[in-house]
Amino acid sequence: MTREEAIARIRALRARAADEASSEAEAAAAAARASRIILQFEVTEEELIERGVGGVTEAEHNAGRRYAHPTLEEAATEIGMYAECNPLWRRGANVWVGQPEDVEFALYLCEMIQGAAERAYLNHWKARFFSAPGAHYRKSFLLGFGRSIAERLMSLVSERRRNRRARQGGSTDLVVVKNALIDAYMTENYPDIGHIRRRARKDPDHRAYLSGYVDAAGVNLERPLCSTPEAGKIGSAA
Repeated sequence: MTREEAIARIRALRARAADEASSEAEAAAAAARASRIILQFEVTEEELIERGVGGVTEAEHNAGRRYAHPTLEEAATEIGMYAECNPLWRRGANVWVGQPEDVEFALYLCEMIQGAAERAYLNHWKARFFSAPGAHYRKSFLLGFGRSIAERLMSLVSERRRNRRARQGGSTDLVVVKNALIDAYMTENYPDIGHIRRRARKDPDHRAYLSGYVDAAGVNLERPLCSTPEAGKIGSAA
């Protein structure tokens, strides 16, 4: 086996070990085999990172929007962590950078969460008011909805981390390279990007915020069996 073949083999074994569809025994065996090849060929982590755009893509949600949707603005970081993508903003649009299936999942989450928030708000005000409240009330509701979603996503991320650690038997041999691939892509394509700064906002209407927070509890955040969302495009929502 040549060095190039060894590196390709290690990447494949790590992908198998990180795949949540693999059994505990399969994941452990793949991680152990990858570790042995690394030691045999003295392969470094730098060599294992696939530079350039290979395996990494980006896509945009709410393209052309002037301002970010409040719910997605509140939950973007957690959506990225759950989908294992890097979140960016292009004016009001969400931009996701990651492996294709993860980017597709992030887009699905954006469409599903934004649509659920808008439907929940519509049902909320129709049940309580004769006419739609003002913009500040609406934004407060959507922000509360987003905060609730963000906290639930963080719980799911923590649970997934615990499951992965348990499946790998506490071993530190397995290094998931997704973040390294994304970092390499970001360095190559966005070398001057800074940290995301949220717009200054006034205090929300607390009644509306709490109502949105509570109404988000029923949203299903699991990865769908079919990655194509059933709901129509809602990116043009105000």
